Amino acid sequence: MSSPTGLMLFTTGSRRNTSPGWQRLLHLLPPLQSQFAHAALKRSFIHVPRLSFRSGAIAGKRWVLLPSAAGFVDPLLSTGFALTLLGVSRLAEILERDWETDAFPARLQTYAARTDNELLASARLIGALYGSMGNFPLFTSLSLLYFAAASYSETVRRLGKPHLAPSFLLHDHPSLGPQLLSLFDRLRRTGAPPGSSRLNEEIVAMIEPFNVAGLGDTGRRNWYPVEANDLLRGAW
Repeated sequence: MSSPTGLMLFTTGSRRNTSPGWQRLLHLLPPLQSQFAHAALKRSFIHVPRLSFRSGAIAGKRWVLLPSAAGFVDPLLSTGFALTLLGVSRLAEILERDWETDAFPARLQTYAARTDNELLASARLIGALYGSMGNFPLFTSLSLLYFAAASYSETVRRLGKPHLAPSFLLHDHPSLGPQLLSLFDRLRRTGAPPGSSRLNEEIVAMIEPFNVAGLGDTGRRNWYPVEANDLLRGAW
Protein backbone atom coordinates (compact mmCIF):
# COMPACT_ATOMS: atom_id res chain seq x y z
CA MET A 1 0.00 0.00 0.00
CA SER A 2 1.03 3.63 -0.22
CA SER A 3 -0.09 6.76 1.57
CA PRO A 4 -1.25 9.87 -0.33
CA THR A 5 2.22 11.36 0.20
CA GLY A 6 3.92 8.52 -1.63
CA LEU A 7 5.30 6.81 1.48
CA MET A 8 5.65 3.10 0.79
CA LEU A 9 4.27 0.61 3.29
CA PHE A 10 5.63 -2.92 3.55
CA THR A 11 4.28 -6.24 4.78
CA THR A 12 6.14 -9.44 5.54
CA GLY A 13 6.49 -11.91 2.69
CA SER A 14 8.92 -13.81 0.53
CA ARG A 15 9.42 -11.36 -2.36
CA ARG A 16 12.40 -9.03 -1.84
CA ASN A 17 12.56 -5.42 -2.90
CA THR A 18 15.11 -4.97 -5.67
CA SER A 19 15.02 -1.16 -5.89
CA PRO A 20 18.69 -0.03 -6.08
CA GLY A 21 18.08 3.09 -4.01
CA TRP A 22 16.31 1.14 -1.30
CA GLN A 23 19.07 -1.45 -1.23
CA ARG A 24 21.71 1.29 -0.85
CA LEU A 25 19.78 2.72 2.08
CA LEU A 26 19.54 -0.70 3.75
CA HIS A 27 23.27 -1.19 3.27
CA LEU A 28 24.00 2.13 4.97
CA LEU A 29 21.67 1.38 7.92
CA PRO A 30 22.11 -2.22 9.14
CA PRO A 31 19.34 -1.95 11.78
CA LEU A 32 16.93 -0.96 9.01
CA GLN A 33 18.17 -3.84 6.89
CA SER A 34 17.39 -6.24 9.71
CA GLN A 35 13.96 -4.73 10.27
CA PHE A 36 12.96 -5.15 6.61
CA ALA A 37 14.75 -8.47 6.00
CA HIS A 38 11.47 -10.30 5.35
CA ALA A 39 9.47 -7.39 3.92
CA ALA A 40 7.90 -7.39 0.48
CA LEU A 41 7.31 -4.33 -1.68
CA LYS A 42 3.58 -3.91 -2.31
CA ARG A 43 3.91 -1.08 -4.81
CA SER A 44 6.71 0.48 -6.85
CA PHE A 45 8.64 3.38 -5.35
CA ILE A 46 7.56 6.87 -6.37
CA HIS A 47 10.18 9.60 -6.63
CA VAL A 48 8.81 13.09 -6.01
CA PRO A 49 11.64 15.60 -6.48
CA ARG A 50 9.71 18.48 -4.92
CA LEU A 51 6.91 18.29 -2.38
CA SER A 52 6.40 21.98 -1.62
CA PHE A 53 3.64 23.83 -3.45
CA ARG A 54 1.50 26.94 -3.22
CA SER A 55 -1.97 27.09 -4.76
CA GLY A 56 -2.74 29.96 -7.10
CA ALA A 57 -6.28 30.24 -5.75
CA ILE A 58 -7.46 29.37 -2.24
CA ALA A 59 -11.13 30.41 -2.39
CA GLY A 60 -13.78 30.97 -5.02
CA LYS A 61 -17.54 30.92 -5.47
CA ARG A 62 -18.85 28.63 -2.74
CA TRP A 63 -15.57 26.73 -2.37
CA VAL A 64 -12.48 27.15 -0.22
CA LEU A 65 -9.30 25.20 0.55
CA LEU A 66 -8.01 24.26 3.96
CA PRO A 67 -4.40 25.38 4.53
CA SER A 68 -3.13 21.82 4.00
CA ALA A 69 -4.60 21.91 0.47
CA ALA A 70 -3.62 25.53 -0.17
CA GLY A 71 0.09 24.90 0.22
CA PHE A 72 2.86 22.84 1.74
CA VAL A 73 6.31 24.03 2.76
CA ASP A 74 8.20 21.28 4.55
CA PRO A 75 7.69 18.82 7.44
CA LEU A 76 10.19 20.75 9.58
CA LEU A 77 8.39 22.13 12.67
CA SER A 78 5.15 20.35 11.59
CA THR A 79 3.57 23.70 10.76
CA GLY A 80 0.82 22.00 8.74
CA PHE A 81 -1.00 20.82 11.85
CA ALA A 82 -1.33 24.28 13.37
CA LEU A 83 -2.14 25.94 10.05
CA THR A 84 -4.92 23.48 9.29
CA LEU A 85 -6.44 23.73 12.76
CA LEU A 86 -6.45 27.50 12.40
CA GLY A 87 -8.12 27.12 9.03
CA VAL A 88 -10.84 24.86 10.41
CA SER A 89 -11.50 27.28 13.26
CA ARG A 90 -11.68 30.31 10.98
CA LEU A 91 -13.93 28.64 8.43
CA ALA A 92 -16.27 27.42 11.16
CA GLU A 93 -16.60 30.97 12.42
CA ILE A 94 -17.26 32.27 8.88
CA LEU A 95 -19.91 29.62 8.24
CA GLU A 96 -21.56 30.31 11.57
CA ARG A 97 -21.72 34.08 11.13
CA ASP A 98 -21.91 34.72 7.41
CA TRP A 99 -23.31 31.70 5.58
CA GLU A 100 -25.80 32.83 2.91
CA THR A 101 -25.17 36.50 3.62
CA ASP A 102 -23.74 39.18 1.34
CA ALA A 103 -20.57 39.19 3.44
CA PHE A 104 -19.79 35.52 2.81
CA PRO A 105 -17.71 35.88 -0.41
CA ALA A 106 -15.60 38.68 1.08
CA ARG A 107 -14.98 36.71 4.25
CA LEU A 108 -13.74 33.75 2.20
CA GLN A 109 -11.34 36.01 0.30
CA THR A 110 -10.04 37.43 3.58
CA TYR A 111 -9.52 33.89 4.82
CA ALA A 112 -7.68 33.05 1.59
CA ALA A 113 -5.34 36.03 1.95
CA ARG A 114 -4.57 35.18 5.59
CA THR A 115 -3.90 31.56 4.70
CA ASP A 116 -1.53 32.52 1.89
CA ASN A 117 0.33 35.01 4.08
CA GLU A 118 0.77 32.41 6.80
CA LEU A 119 2.14 29.89 4.31
CA LEU A 120 4.69 32.50 3.25
CA ALA A 121 5.56 33.24 6.88
CA SER A 122 6.15 29.52 7.46
CA ALA A 123 8.31 29.32 4.35
CA ARG A 124 10.48 32.23 5.50
CA LEU A 125 11.15 30.67 8.91
CA ILE A 126 11.75 27.18 7.54
CA GLY A 127 14.04 28.59 4.85
CA ALA A 128 16.06 30.40 7.51
CA LEU A 129 16.32 27.21 9.56
CA TYR A 130 17.57 25.18 6.60
CA GLY A 131 20.01 27.95 5.76
CA SER A 132 21.48 27.82 9.27
CA MET A 133 21.88 24.06 9.65
CA GLY A 134 25.64 24.49 9.51
CA ASN A 135 25.49 26.90 12.44
CA PHE A 136 23.89 25.04 15.34
CA PRO A 137 23.71 27.96 17.82
CA LEU A 138 21.90 30.07 15.23
CA PHE A 139 19.64 27.17 14.26
CA THR A 140 18.54 26.67 17.86
CA SER A 141 17.96 30.40 18.30
CA LEU A 142 15.85 30.57 15.14
CA SER A 143 13.80 27.59 16.31
CA LEU A 144 12.87 29.65 19.39
CA LEU A 145 10.93 31.99 17.10
CA TYR A 146 8.55 29.13 16.40
CA PHE A 147 8.29 27.83 19.94
CA ALA A 148 7.88 31.28 21.45
CA ALA A 149 5.07 32.14 19.03
CA ALA A 150 3.39 28.75 19.46
CA SER A 151 3.49 28.70 23.26
CA TYR A 152 2.34 32.32 23.50
CA SER A 153 -0.50 31.77 21.02
CA GLU A 154 -1.71 28.63 22.79
CA THR A 155 -1.57 30.39 26.15
CA VAL A 156 -3.60 33.44 25.14
CA ARG A 157 -6.18 31.24 23.42
CA ARG A 158 -6.64 29.18 26.57
CA LEU A 159 -6.99 32.38 28.56
CA GLY A 160 -9.79 33.50 26.26
CA LYS A 161 -7.73 36.25 24.60
CA PRO A 162 -7.17 34.99 21.03
CA HIS A 163 -7.08 38.57 19.72
CA LEU A 164 -3.56 38.85 21.20
CA ALA A 165 -2.29 36.27 18.71
CA PRO A 166 -4.50 36.41 15.61
CA SER A 167 -1.88 35.16 13.15
CA PHE A 168 0.31 32.09 12.84
CA LEU A 169 3.87 32.67 14.08
CA LEU A 170 2.72 36.18 15.07
CA HIS A 171 3.94 37.16 11.61
CA ASP A 172 1.75 40.25 11.35
CA HIS A 173 2.22 41.45 14.93
CA PRO A 174 2.86 45.23 14.73
CA SER A 175 6.25 45.02 16.47
CA LEU A 176 7.45 41.45 15.96
CA GLY A 177 6.30 41.12 12.35
CA PRO A 178 8.64 43.77 10.88
CA GLN A 179 11.52 42.43 12.97
CA LEU A 180 10.98 38.95 11.57
CA LEU A 181 10.87 40.22 7.99
CA SER A 182 14.08 42.17 8.50
CA LEU A 183 15.85 39.21 10.11
CA PHE A 184 14.87 36.71 7.42
CA ASP A 185 15.77 39.16 4.67
CA ARG A 186 19.24 39.69 6.13
CA LEU A 187 19.83 35.96 6.49
CA ARG A 188 18.68 35.33 2.93
CA ARG A 189 20.92 38.04 1.48
CA THR A 190 24.06 37.69 3.55
CA GLY A 191 23.80 34.47 5.52
CA ALA A 192 25.05 34.21 9.07
CA PRO A 193 28.70 34.68 10.04
CA PRO A 194 30.37 31.93 12.09
CA GLY A 195 29.35 32.10 15.72
CA SER A 196 26.57 34.63 15.11
CA SER A 197 26.47 35.54 18.79
CA ARG A 198 24.96 38.96 18.08
CA LEU A 199 22.21 37.40 16.00
CA ASN A 200 21.49 34.91 18.77
CA GLU A 201 21.18 37.77 21.28
CA GLU A 202 18.95 39.68 18.87
CA ILE A 203 16.58 36.73 18.47
CA VAL A 204 16.33 36.17 22.22
CA ALA A 205 15.51 39.86 22.65
CA MET A 206 12.87 39.65 19.91
CA ILE A 207 10.95 36.87 21.64
CA GLU A 208 11.18 38.36 25.13
CA PRO A 209 7.75 40.10 25.01
CA PHE A 210 6.16 36.74 24.12
CA ASN A 211 8.33 34.33 26.07
CA VAL A 212 5.99 32.45 28.41
CA ALA A 213 7.98 29.19 28.33
CA GLY A 214 11.38 30.24 29.67
CA LEU A 215 13.00 29.96 26.24
CA GLY A 216 16.54 31.17 25.67
CA ASP A 217 17.78 30.13 29.11
CA THR A 218 21.30 28.89 28.37
CA GLY A 219 21.37 27.01 31.67
CA ARG A 220 18.78 24.61 30.26
CA ARG A 221 21.08 23.62 27.38
CA ASN A 222 18.20 23.60 24.87
CA TRP A 223 16.07 21.32 27.08
CA TYR A 224 12.82 23.02 28.03
CA PRO A 225 10.50 21.30 30.49
CA VAL A 226 6.90 22.31 31.03
CA GLU A 227 7.11 24.55 34.09
CA ALA A 228 4.15 26.50 35.46
CA ASN A 229 6.60 28.96 37.00
CA ASP A 230 7.76 29.98 33.53
CA LEU A 231 4.19 30.95 32.67
CA LEU A 232 3.81 32.86 35.93
CA ARG A 233 7.07 34.74 35.36
CA GLY A 234 5.88 35.67 31.87
CA ALA A 235 2.42 36.73 33.00
CA TRP A 236 3.16 40.36 32.21
